[in-house]
Amino acid sequence: MHRLRTTRRRTIKPALIRIAFTLLLMPSAPLHAAGDVTGMGFLPGGAFSVAHGVSADGSVTAGYNDTVIPGASASRQAFRWTQSGGMAGLGFLPGGKESKAHGVSADGSVVVGYGGSSSGNQAFRWTQSGGMIGLGTLPGNTGSYAYGVSADGSAVVGYSRSYNNAQQAFRWTQSGGMIGLGFLPGDIYSRAYAASADGSVVVGYSQNSEGRKQAFRWTQSGSMAGLGFLPGGSDSAAVGVSADGSVVAGRSSSLSNGARAFRWTQSGGMIGLGTLPGTTGSRAFGISSDGTAVVGYSELRNSNIAFRWTQSGGMARLDFLPGGAHNAAFGVSADGTVVVGHSSGSSGNQAVRWVSTKRK
Repeated sequence: MHRLRTTRRRTIKPALIRIAFTLLLMPSAPLHAAGDVTGMGFLPGGAFSVAHGVSADGSVTAGYNDTVIPGASASRQAFRWTQSGGMAGLGFLPGGKESKAHGVSADGSVVVGYGGSSSGNQAFRWTQSGGMIGLGTLPGNTGSYAYGVSADGSAVVGYSRSYNNAQQAFRWTQSGGMIGLGFLPGDIYSRAYAASADGSVVVGYSQNSEGRKQAFRWTQSGSMAGLGFLPGGSDSAAVGVSADGSVVAGRSSSLSNGARAFRWTQSGGMIGLGTLPGTTGSRAFGISSDGTAVVGYSELRNSNIAFRWTQSGGMARLDFLPGGAHNAAFGVSADGTVVVGHSSGSSGNQAVRWVSTKRK
């Protein structure tokens, strides 16, 4: 968060001036999504929190919080937040001192993410009855990271890496364990970020030896297929998918125009969602169950502004917490009315929920 420096008189950093000026240029009424922003606070001793995943009805959220462990430096701990109980830390894997949560099942009972352990970073699956359980790695690998989970919590997706940082997308199930999803032709790395409701469709990106990424859609009945790029683009990544797997959200980038959020369908291909006025780029991170609402952030030079995009209303800006100057949206409920992410504010950067009465 930017602060005022006081000498004999107060001066404001140029970055804040640019942000404030840009926001003043934005026509406020049409650009604000209807709904309120509410901070979720912090774990005891925490000063930073961010929400990534949200249950289908928006009542359960997961993310991570900066916390202090006695005898150690500041670390991060995964949390699960509920409307009735507030924020609760999920702890750590055996031997670990850091954890991050990224995905939540539809009913909020399963949380997935990754954390340090006695054997290195490892993807985890947390349940109320069993706590945090490590999912292991692909054969010969040294670490794994989970980002997405199916609606019933039985399928987890992410990536596994080797000692030399070679990475491969995986899909883990309770019955079959961790399976590598491979790569697009000619590529050598891949990551998975989200799964459809039944876990049969997985999205992410595949990368070649030169670092170029391409969004992919993997199906259990078929294989991994590239989704291409926006016109003029040369790099793309998929991070969200609808419940039935037919609609994908992510971002596509070009050297000339930077990043643009996209929405992909089987019938229409990849369509750019634009940017908020006065911003230079946009990235999508979450999508509603039916694929009609997409959330993410639009980029300024030194800040981000959260958005909620709908087919009928286009891209709308989501408010900051009081005193805030930047925010970002990462997850959205099944019906698109509850959005989660983080916002700066007078109490620091914290996880937030935006609640709207408008679905589309």
